[in-house]
Amino acid sequence: MTEKETLKLKIDSLAYGPYGIARHAERVIMVPLTVPGDEAEVRIVEEKHNYAVGDLLRLIEPSNQRVEPPCPYVGTCGGCPWQPVRYDAQLSAKAKSVEDALRRIGKLDGFELLPILPSPQEYRYRRRIRLQANNARRLGFHRAFTHDLIEIDSCVIATPKVDRSIDHAREWAGQLRSTVRHVEIVESDRDEQAVLVGQLDGELAPEDDATSLRFLESNREVSGLVLFGRGFRRSWGQGKVLLEGDDGLRMEVDAEVFTQVNREGNRRLVGELLQWGAFDNRDPVLELYSGAGNFTLPIARIAGEIVAVEGDSRAVGNGRANSKSNGLTNIRWIHAHVPRAMKQLREKGERFSKIVLNPPRSGAKGLAGDLAALGAEKILYVSCNPSTLARDLAALANKGYRTKRIQPVDLFPHTFHVEALAELVRQEAA
Repeated sequence: MTEKETLKLKIDSLAYGPYGIARHAERVIMVPLTVPGDEAEVRIVEEKHNYAVGDLLRLIEPSNQRVEPPCPYVGTCGGCPWQPVRYDAQLSAKAKSVEDALRRIGKLDGFELLPILPSPQEYRYRRRIRLQANNARRLGFHRAFTHDLIEIDSCVIATPKVDRSIDHAREWAGQLRSTVRHVEIVESDRDEQAVLVGQLDGELAPEDDATSLRFLESNREVSGLVLFGRGFRRSWGQGKVLLEGDDGLRMEVDAEVFTQVNREGNRRLVGELLQWGAFDNRDPVLELYSGAGNFTLPIARIAGEIVAVEGDSRAVGNGRANSKSNGLTNIRWIHAHVPRAMKQLREKGERFSKIVLNPPRSGAKGLAGDLAALGAEKILYVSCNPSTLARDLAALANKGYRTKRIQPVDLFPHTFHVEALAELVRQEAA
């Protein structure tokens, strides 16, 4: 098989990535914009050590799992590569990607894999989107596999309020003199207000203070503006967003601090975690990578005490303020790099009955020993990356923790991303 060779292929499955997978002469071929069941004419464009990449030239026979995507940017924008795939097929592929990673990378077995929880909304679910900016202050998403900007006028996975705010974001970015890297549009539960957040390269231009104030005064649909960069943050109007939980909890979070994009999906995930944790007022709980308190505050309502560790100082500040405003006095916030905090907790001889672990995509590599030393009977691991989840569960297995069950959760329809909640128990407590 050589580059530029043309083949007729049957697409078998979806990769954990923006590709359909076919096989030819015992070799894997990855083809963007294809759907399992497609018969396609494909040109090989890149040869790798153990696979090849092809371009879709034409569909010979479309799959019955293929649908017409509602977004006009599919095929150019790299944001939602699975839009042409029927949603039930997306869910099956995501569940399989979790199981495959656990068995192939983690070499795990004996766990219960529960049916994936679908997103409550297939479209219009993202309460925040990030628009990239180019040197001309144009806004959009990157073309797949490149940094080429695709300008957009709308986004079908954004909430209606966020979608309507794209024009405002474009107008504001065009008026700024500072060098804009990207602009996020973040929706608040406060009357569905939107806050625009710009990250800058370099310093804030002095004239952008007056520019932003004038913009906010003339655009009442935008409740706040934030500009930040290395060592500075400036806001106009409402710089925080309100997040409301099903249980009456209210959190105000700085708009640039990480929050889950899928409001209803996140509420379902929080509910699953609380149910699995079976927390009570005797539990001393440790939460690692706690953010601004998405899980922390709901757990604190029912646990005896919770120690929340987070490296982002602004998220910790938000968490402390929200603890106070919700009358929660049993949270000990620690602003520290998680591995350093773990070492200190271990050296002090602190013990916890349950641990909640919610790391970034890179996972929790190297933490298994310190986690095991804290003596928890149960670890609940919330993951956004099946590969690093599998690696970390395997490391914890070597420290005496058995993976009991896994719950895949779809928070990101039309992408290959998938969340998973894993329950681990100490072997002697199993």
